[in-house]
Amino acid sequence: MNKMYQVFISSTYSDLKEERQLISEYLAKANHIPAGMEFFPATDQQQLEFIKTVIDRCDYYVVVVGGRYGSLADDNLSYTEKEFEYALEKGIPVLAFLHKYPDNIQLGKTDRDAAKAVLLQQFCTRLSTGRVVYYWQDAHELAGNIVIALGQQMTLKPGLGWIRGDQAIDPRLLQELALLRAENSKLKERLADMEGAELTYDPRYAGPEFKLGYEINLRNEAIRSSLSLGELFVGLYDDLMYGPNEHRMRYLVAMNTAKLMGRSSPNDGCSASQLTVSMIRNHFEALGLIETKPADTGDTARWTLTPKGKKFAALQKVMPKLS
Repeated sequence: MNKMYQVFISSTYSDLKEERQLISEYLAKANHIPAGMEFFPATDQQQLEFIKTVIDRCDYYVVVVGGRYGSLADDNLSYTEKEFEYALEKGIPVLAFLHKYPDNIQLGKTDRDAAKAVLLQQFCTRLSTGRVVYYWQDAHELAGNIVIALGQQMTLKPGLGWIRGDQAIDPRLLQELALLRAENSKLKERLADMEGAELTYDPRYAGPEFKLGYEINLRNEAIRSSLSLGELFVGLYDDLMYGPNEHRMRYLVAMNTAKLMGRSSPNDGCSASQLTVSMIRNHFEALGLIETKPADTGDTARWTLTPKGKKFAALQKVMPKLS
């Protein structure tokens, strides 16, 4: 798909006519769309408002500065600087080209007003802050360097651009996308309804009330436990939020089991066997409370909470514990 980019050329006009003409020619040869004040020079606020609508349609903004600051608006800023401000406001990439030797510009193309000369210098300083600035002294050099700089900018920040109507998206594809959006919206509604419904469990598996018997080790003391799956899951919930790996779960299962049984759990020498942890994991997965993620390199599988698991734990924390 061939895409053309529209480029706004901003500068003072009468002193840079030749440069602007060459820039437009070079951009057109590079398959870009030049836009500038040749067609609508900004000399008052009304025309500036129209120019803003043109800048809105542009992908890139190029400002060229010679020896003049330009006509002033009511706020004592030139219309060129106001165009620059608007491009910044709209987030349009700005490329600034300043004259390399402003003292060598012929007298007829410079500001004779000392106040405007100061404003021009301040504008140049502003353009040079926070961006790469390019310098020029010859019209052909300027136009060529603008095309090169635009090519680099298009790689870094591709614009939306323009395409031919016959290369645009097929209307049938737009219809299919609209149908998919509608279907996606319905699925989201159904999912929201499901999330708001009462939690249910496959009747083929024991529910959270099922008491699971297993053994843990507390400093070489074997402790036999019989806790409900729901009670154990709620005890582990805060740790499961961080996605512990299976090796860590051997410690967490033992520590939380001891806590739920009213036994003091030491910081070391507290563990459950791998067989016990695997059995508990299988029950939690069957109930849809957790899922396991693939192991990282050199790691064991990680336990992560499902939306159903989060909702179950939240409900248990605000309701009486399972008997």
